Amino acid sequence: MAIVSILAVLTFSAILCIIEIPKMLKGRLYRELWTFSVLLGLGTVLALLRSLDVEIPTPADFMAWVYSPVADVMKKLLK
Repeated sequence: MAIVSILAVLTFSAILCIIEIPKMLKGRLYRELWTFSVLLGLGTVLALLRSLDVEIPTPADFMAWVYSPVADVMKKLLK
């Protein structure tokens, strides 16, 4: 089942590239091409990792880790 989902992700990404990149190059939309490439690459990697059942942490976990020391200080100050 993982092979099917990997092939689907790669096929979808390739089709998007085939359709969108020539339009952007023709219109000289280089910033948009850069953004498109980065976001498509990131999305493809994340989708492939999900199809391989790799545990991907949520952004909320990272934010909680970053702000937990600040929350502790605020709790102490407000007591």
